[in-house]
Amino acid sequence: MEDFSPEQIDGIATAYCDMARSLNEFQALHWSELTHEQQLDLNAYQNSLLNRAQDIQTRTSKPAFINAEQVSILIKQATDKAKACLLQLDNLPIALNIGAMTVALASYAARANLRGIEIARRELEELARY
Repeated sequence: MEDFSPEQIDGIATAYCDMARSLNEFQALHWSELTHEQQLDLNAYQNSLLNRAQDIQTRTSKPAFINAEQVSILIKQATDKAKACLLQLDNLPIALNIGAMTVALASYAARANLRGIEIARRELEELARY
């Protein structure tokens, strides 16, 4: 088992922060269309991603994988794809699900749960098709 390298940690943390920023931008663009509950959900997703970024950078969360480089690439690609998809969406339920699945991806990564990461990645790919 190997830990993420400092470069991999920075890349993952940056991906989480970028996704949180994209969720914020989506929220601002669709402010009048979102219910109060949806606003709260988006805020929670943003906070969770920022917390995960901080945890991995401060090594509060220290996941180890058999192939850490491959896993870090997988996490960054899935997060980048989710971010790109989110910026093109007008479908509120799909956008909220993308936010939730990105948070799930970050949660699985923090727990070094490769199976969960794969499931979240596949779900994100499925959501990106809409």
